[in-house]
Amino acid sequence: MASDPAIIVTRPSGQARRLIELIREGSQAKSLMANVIGLPLLTIVPKSDLQIVAQMSVALAKAKLVIFVSPNAIECTMRALADAGMVWSNLLTSHTRIGVVGSSSRDALLRHGVDPKTIVMPTQIHQSDSEGLWQSLQTHIDDWQTYPVLILKGEGGRESLMDHLQAARASVEALSIYTRIPLDASSYQWEVLKGLDASQTLWLLTSSEAVRHLAAVRLIQQKVSVDSLAHSHAVCSHHNIAKTAKEIGFGQVSVSDPGDEFIAQAALVWLEGQVRKSPSPRADDR
Repeated sequence: MASDPAIIVTRPSGQARRLIELIREGSQAKSLMANVIGLPLLTIVPKSDLQIVAQMSVALAKAKLVIFVSPNAIECTMRALADAGMVWSNLLTSHTRIGVVGSSSRDALLRHGVDPKTIVMPTQIHQSDSEGLWQSLQTHIDDWQTYPVLILKGEGGRESLMDHLQAARASVEALSIYTRIPLDASSYQWEVLKGLDASQTLWLLTSSEAVRHLAAVRLIQQKVSVDSLAHSHAVCSHHNIAKTAKEIGFGQVSVSDPGDEFIAQAALVWLEGQVRKSPSPRADDR
């Protein structure tokens, strides 16, 4: 009997939890069988040393705009401040705006009690990226030269916002609040891929860096063959990630709107398609 279709969630473990739950709940509601697998291609390691926290507290007090590049940046910032006995709201001016690129980051801020009126994000779902945020920010801010900006990010990461802000002659400071550690090529976690049917496997890709690491591991350890990627499907949360996925050998690539709900829905649509192509016993018939 053929194995159930596999859906591989490649986000860092903590960030992947809700997405995995949504897919499992959705597949159960539709009586669809799927093997939902967590394979964290990157691990987020917060920076919480006293020097970073001291720099951040000074920068927050000066900033009129604070930009978080990801939910990870939010969680690592809030954890570092809490560990140091500091309160986020006490470090900001009353007029500070908070910029984020998508709904996942907005939701993370709301969970930490941030006033939704202070949050600026792209107005269109399909523009949930740095360019979309830059367009939205320009509708709120005119004189960038009087607007100190703090960007809280991971080590490395996107630079387009920095380019836009510097071109507008804003005073910009960027602090790296976490690092990303790639999944070791020798890790036992790669074993989850053994025995999977590539033609019935969906990869959920939400980071170009993670996709590039997948390619590197494929070359070093041959954990994932070029042939298996060519026959697998990938759902990507941004067109840049989709471009990278195609470059490393994925044969079937589609783009979902960002956000857990949209990615989970795209995964369920794929799963329904697999069932139509190769019907298998429904969950309630087993």
